[in-house]
Amino acid sequence: MMEKIVPINKQLKIYMLGRFALEYEGKVILEDEGRIHKVWTLLGYLIANHNRKLGMQELPELLCHDDRSNDPSKAVKNLVYRLRCVLSDSGLPKENYILQTGGTYSWNNGLDCTIDTEEFTEAYNKAKKVSYDPEKAEEYYLKAISLYKGKFLPHAAYDEWAVNSTTYYHRLFIDSVISLYELLEKKEAYETMLPVCEKAINIDAYDEDIHRIYIHCLTRTGRHKEALSAYEAITNRLYDEMGVNPSKELRDLYRDIIKTLKSVETDLITIKEDLNEGGRAEYSYFCEYQIFKDIYRFIARRVNRTGESIFIMLCTLTDANGEIPSKEYLAEAMDALKNSIGKSLRKCDLFSRYSHSQFVVMLPDLSYENGCKVGKRIEGAYKRNKVGRTVTMHYKLQPLDPKQF
Repeated sequence: MMEKIVPINKQLKIYMLGRFALEYEGKVILEDEGRIHKVWTLLGYLIANHNRKLGMQELPELLCHDDRSNDPSKAVKNLVYRLRCVLSDSGLPKENYILQTGGTYSWNNGLDCTIDTEEFTEAYNKAKKVSYDPEKAEEYYLKAISLYKGKFLPHAAYDEWAVNSTTYYHRLFIDSVISLYELLEKKEAYETMLPVCEKAINIDAYDEDIHRIYIHCLTRTGRHKEALSAYEAITNRLYDEMGVNPSKELRDLYRDIIKTLKSVETDLITIKEDLNEGGRAEYSYFCEYQIFKDIYRFIARRVNRTGESIFIMLCTLTDANGEIPSKEYLAEAMDALKNSIGKSLRKCDLFSRYSHSQFVVMLPDLSYENGCKVGKRIEGAYKRNKVGRTVTMHYKLQPLDPKQF
């Protein structure tokens, strides 16, 4: 006999993006804090699959795969009972939230509730459908972006059953941000895009497309120094936390920022003040690799004519096996090596980060023997820090070859 479904008079709101919570009458009644994992897994799975009935073969596989019980069906029944108790004691209206029909369980679709994942996908799909109307599409994209607060069911985001949904909703979010940018760029509404990018970066700090959009919007609104800081933040994060170099697109964007910063100033005195380090040059000159390449090429052309002696040094960090050090030590070791290089070189020397585990150094007016002494000096300074006992520094020295220019 089918159970009678009695709708709740006041709407229940369910949040699954960025958190897992049930809200009623504007008050959070239940929120997953990772304490009763299996009960919350069951609730999340029932709500995520609320449009279908879940059989007794499916649920034991989800909930009892690591359970030593000889009776998985009984274990599921116990979990359902515990979940019903949690819901009953939560302060929610007394309703039958979990329906049982024969050997299946399901979320009660007769309840008056909203689920943020459905509101999010609905707004996204509407934006796509009204692409012929930019104003409406923009409105729906903004709504979708506002609804997305983070990963789907954060405490279960990496559970096998949730991975596809986590990836799916995140892909829709990133596409919403990029699609909104394409609409706003046409009417140069860069200010509107900035807070959207900031939210997206807080949610996904490693998406280079979002960072490129953010940096571009900053430059187009005249915030060139903020754009430069944003570039440095993402490149440092990519180096230190992911061990990868920034893409060519990001490096090209950096060059554009530098050009813009220099092109807006026309007063020569102001330019000279900007070029001058103001007496603050305590160490050798550190710069972004793209700038290092430009300086290298400029000096190589001069060396071709003057015959000066210039050497290039590569400083590399490895572990005891000669491999790239683990992330646990690499960031601290690179900071220590950067400091060691800066203190060991002359003020006229130049260095840059070449990769996630290497620095490249330019040594003008130096012999090979003196270059080796510089390498030993850097090596000694580096060994004096605590991480130097775990991660080893090596250097190689080669003369600059002007014949290539």
